[in-house]
Amino acid sequence: MKNEIIAVITSKTGERVIIGKREVEHALRHFSLPLDIFLELLEKILKDPDEILVDDSSDVKEYRYFYRYINTKYLLAVIKVIPDGAYFASMYSTGNKIRNKHRKFKKLKL
Repeated sequence: MKNEIIAVITSKTGERVIIGKREVEHALRHFSLPLDIFLELLEKILKDPDEILVDDSSDVKEYRYFYRYINTKYLLAVIKVIPDGAYFASMYSTGNKIRNKHRKFKKLKL
């Protein structure tokens, strides 16, 4: 079964990020927001992040971690970049700091 595309958002890094219905439904479990407000929040994080960290340890995919500090906590949007495009993977709060395991990844200049 093919995943329905519900939005495409151009990120700060220039990728057109494909937002799939299944991934949004999964991410919405972490938020009590209507879909349209969730998508606005996701767009805000992707277009104007405070920090972007990149895990490029694999030859076939790269994960980009878009962090934005909003209302006393960090929100994280995870994007998977593969040869055929950039795809939204998940979004959740990491509390009042960036996850330590993400700190080892390369930081992109904004």
